[in-house]
Amino acid sequence: MKKVIVGLLVCLVATGFVMRTGADVMAAEKYPSKQLNWYIHSSAGGGTDIMSRMAAIRLRRELKVPIVISTMSGGAGARMMNYMLTQPADGYTIASFVNSNVATIARGMTKAKMSDFVGIARGTYDPQSFCVAANGRFKTIQEAVKFAKANPKKLKFGIAHMAGVDQVTVYQFAKAAGFEPEYVPFKSGGEIIVAMLGGTVDLGVLNPSEFMGQYEAKKVMPVVFLIPNRLKDFPDVPIAKELGWDVEQATWRGFVVRAGTPQPAVDTLRKAFMKSMKHKIYQDYLRNNSMGPESIMDGPQWEAFLAQQYPIWAQAMKDLGFVKK
Repeated sequence: MKKVIVGLLVCLVATGFVMRTGADVMAAEKYPSKQLNWYIHSSAGGGTDIMSRMAAIRLRRELKVPIVISTMSGGAGARMMNYMLTQPADGYTIASFVNSNVATIARGMTKAKMSDFVGIARGTYDPQSFCVAANGRFKTIQEAVKFAKANPKKLKFGIAHMAGVDQVTVYQFAKAAGFEPEYVPFKSGGEIIVAMLGGTVDLGVLNPSEFMGQYEAKKVMPVVFLIPNRLKDFPDVPIAKELGWDVEQATWRGFVVRAGTPQPAVDTLRKAFMKSMKHKIYQDYLRNNSMGPESIMDGPQWEAFLAQQYPIWAQAMKDLGFVKK
């Protein structure tokens, strides 16, 4: 009997019929060799959609395969992330991953955990700012904070959606500055600007790309940015840390695949994304939206960034009452 088994094994090895791991298959086959499917959780034409399509322009040339970007909305990314878990960890399914997806995981709204994904690269770090109407009652952030401290829950911030980056930005800033804010949710930056100009809210939480048109029309002005350094496009606008409030927040967006994806595929994607985003097309997109080269992170940097951000967002979701105790 032993001789029969040994003989069979010899035959299998000789003919190449041996068990191979996913990594072995990936090493033996060219990757990628077929279409990549790329999912985003937000609507077409939004910031994440635009960023993804800009990154994909050169990525198609680098990888030399078709790339199809599709919207899979629902549950602030819960539907998209749950779907990702049903797909093979083979590098052919990519997702754009943003702040609100981290909040969704922290809130327990998805089956996914942070450990279910591997970071490929970060694509944007879109500055968060607080803006006021040019004819409004506040001209500086210091004036607004002084009012807020004397009048709890009277300083109204216009934000796009609850439990998202806008609300977390206000939460972090108010906590550092020592006051209780009032959150007024809207569906978009455009709605926030209309409410701000009409006096419905005192400040709006906006990215430069959202307020630039009204800023150039001298109707809206940023009074503080919540980023590490002043922006070249707004050299006279202070950052929160300069004024004594150690707060940093931005709308960041990047790319992930499922954990367990063979390392050769991960490495190929990381290299291709980085090369694509260094191209003039993508760099112009960043510059035109007041973002710099610091937006881009490679895979290991992006993973470390996400690991640092998750506890911040998890705590914010608890403090804001979005996590059931």
